[in-house]
Amino acid sequence: MNRIILFLLITCSTLYAQSEQNNKPKISAIGVGTVTAFPNACQITIAFNHVKPTLREAINENQKTTNQVLKIVKKYVTDSLDIKTSLIATDKSTRWDQKLNKEVFVGFASSQKLIFTLKDIKRMQDFTEELLATKFNKIEKISYFNTDAFEYLKKAQELAVLDAIETTKRLAKTSEIKTGGIIYMQSNKSPNDNSGNRVETYQFESYGKGMGGRGVSSSGELINYVVSVTMYTEIIQ
Repeated sequence: MNRIILFLLITCSTLYAQSEQNNKPKISAIGVGTVTAFPNACQITIAFNHVKPTLREAINENQKTTNQVLKIVKKYVTDSLDIKTSLIATDKSTRWDQKLNKEVFVGFASSQKLIFTLKDIKRMQDFTEELLATKFNKIEKISYFNTDAFEYLKKAQELAVLDAIETTKRLAKTSEIKTGGIIYMQSNKSPNDNSGNRVETYQFESYGKGMGGRGVSSSGELINYVVSVTMYTEIIQ
């Protein structure tokens, strides 16, 4: 019973203290910090799709091409854990025949995906040149990122705090009020949060020895690491 009473007293005291703190007059300010950087690495998704008269031919052609590309990828990736290959998917392939006004069977399709991380983006052009010598279907997606994102986000957080402090001081000076200590601060992003820290480029296809689609960049676009901080500062009456 005594433990229950003690727990209730502590809980009530805590809630009262929080209520008192929330009721204090305060200045609310939002600070924003931004750090920009170009990517230095990327994750690449390569798609394979082969259509042949028989299922066995389609699968064999797919395996042959995948092995060729995998051999090339291993020259650019030192850690095998950065390479992932999906299972082979098969299906019937059809096309629309305008004369017959219906879908007609053209063969069997065998498809597969290979995903890997290229940690040295400067080698992108060399990799692309070697890839063109194979019968891959398309690069489905390239996701550019920077391996130092953690440090950039920490710096952005620090800039956001400084911005919030500067805003608070300016508001207080303009309003001719005195401020005490900071009573509340919250960041909208953790340095460990990787969401929104990538630049995506989608699909370019191979047509013989040429390229179609949007093309491949060896640098990617500039990445903005943005953090906002909400700060409450006590107003001294």
